[in-house]
Amino acid sequence: MSHRQTRLERIAEGSFPYWVCLIEEKCTGANYDKHREFCRTHGLTLLAHRHSVVWQKEWYCVFRFGEQDHAARFMREFGGEPMHPKEKGKGKRWAQWKKGTYKPKARNPYDFSP
Repeated sequence: MSHRQTRLERIAEGSFPYWVCLIEEKCTGANYDKHREFCRTHGLTLLAHRHSVVWQKEWYCVFRFGEQDHAARFMREFGGEPMHPKEKGKGKRWAQWKKGTYKPKARNPYDFSP
């Protein structure tokens, strides 16, 4: 079975660029509702669609946020690690987390954007 990213998932990926990975054991059972309720009560921009990735034979849940301070607040409350969208796998390895492989490009000296 192949995994193809739908158009809605691609759009959501651009709107929710701040990703937090939390180990799978902390995301199941009562903790699932706890995470959702925390985001709802504090007004965090959490994407409803979630997926999992694997790194070194450990599964992680990926939470996607629309704002960086929302992702930081979630990490302070529940722990977890930041993940850049470019670190996700492609093709048949779509669930693979290529942790630490993203290196930001050097900034152009004529780029004056904030």
